[in-house]
Amino acid sequence: MTAATRVLREQGKDALQYGPIQGPEAFRQLLVQKLAGEGVAAEKDNLLITVGGSQGIDLVGHLFVDSGDVVIVEAPTFIGALQTFRNLEADLREVPLDSNGMDTDALESLLDSLASEGKRPKLIYTIPTFQNPSGTTLSEPRRQRLLELAQRHGVMILEDDAYGELRFSGEPLRSLYARSPEGGVIQARTFSKILAAGLRLGYVVAPKELMGRLLQLKVDVGTSPFVTAVTTTFSSDGSLAPLERHIERLCGVYRERRDAMLEALSEYAPPGVEWTEPHGGFFTWVTLPEGTDAAALLPKAAEAGVSFIPGAQNFPRSDGRRHLRLSFSFLPPEQLTEGIRRLCGVLQQAL
Repeated sequence: MTAATRVLREQGKDALQYGPIQGPEAFRQLLVQKLAGEGVAAEKDNLLITVGGSQGIDLVGHLFVDSGDVVIVEAPTFIGALQTFRNLEADLREVPLDSNGMDTDALESLLDSLASEGKRPKLIYTIPTFQNPSGTTLSEPRRQRLLELAQRHGVMILEDDAYGELRFSGEPLRSLYARSPEGGVIQARTFSKILAAGLRLGYVVAPKELMGRLLQLKVDVGTSPFVTAVTTTFSSDGSLAPLERHIERLCGVYRERRDAMLEALSEYAPPGVEWTEPHGGFFTWVTLPEGTDAAALLPKAAEAGVSFIPGAQNFPRSDGRRHLRLSFSFLPPEQLTEGIRRLCGVLQQAL
């Protein structure tokens, strides 16, 4: 509220007008400083401000994908990205995940198989850090191998880094873009997870030679100058300390909530139920015994006062009915514990 009031008082004339399509230079310069702190070598001309991370995914999809083109995704993956690629009429191919993220052996087999058919994918879409919906993180060796495979086959990587700043435990891993800043990686990022989803503020980090083509596709007359000005004012006092302190507080809150959910699952989950243990982000991914349909359990869960996302919709091809996504980001620990107790009661009855 303080930042918004200050912007209206000091910058209202400009902040309430249309802005530059690429985004205000002051905000992009702030992002350059922010990315440098993460080991990402970017300049303001590498950055395009978007309406949330989803617009970034959509713009990159429109840049690369024509009807019938192959797009490789993780299985499971973000529902919104799947819908974007389906809208583009892409030929979606999937690579399974395990506790170390995308299975790069399976990716190599898929790429070789496609090459034998004379097909070269247009994109590999991945959420390597605290993946949505699984919560898993792509391991260090697999990050390097993914880059090598993409380079060998001439495929662009679209790295969705919506959750990477929300680490609660473990050592940070360099992003894919940081490893290949002017090469075969484009990154879509967002402020939705670290400030507020309602701001609808994100950005694309891309090689400079692609920026002109992305700008041609962005026909929204510029992402809100008011929102970018408020975010700039909130985030910086000449340094990035205010934003960094805010993210540190968020990580403490989310760590406590994650721990409450995982402890409740350990206490109440029926035998045969498994789940991931994320080091950050928002989600844990639950796998039920064979033959169980998570979506069929949703009405009973609702009667018990709890909800979840059935996992089937996170798969472009495979049968994901055994899976469900749980989010620990929204509720306080005591409600998460009670919610898991009720959910596991429903699971116990069904199993």
